[in-house]
Amino acid sequence: MAIKGDLVLVSDGNHTTTCIILTPPFNVSSNRDNDFHYSYCLDDGLYGLIYNREIISIVAADFAPDFEFESELFDTNYSYFPPFFPFTDDFDDDSDED
Repeated sequence: MAIKGDLVLVSDGNHTTTCIILTPPFNVSSNRDNDFHYSYCLDDGLYGLIYNREIISIVAADFAPDFEFESELFDTNYSYFPPFFPFTDDFDDDSDED
């Protein structure tokens, strides 16, 4: 399994490229094929997501463990939990309007 800093060969079935893994895996289900990493593609200079199922092989382990990148969403120094339901006082049943 690839880890942060590894240089990996990635294929989506049509294109093959090399990417640096920038984050630990994000687990989205019990099926590890659906886990993904944030990565930097050496071939086109773009950042993006790659799924475990797209990683063909590890080209060089620990290739760039200190690779710097800016991303609020994938900053692994904190957890990102977007609010799904806004907190309001609309559900307060203890009103004194009687």
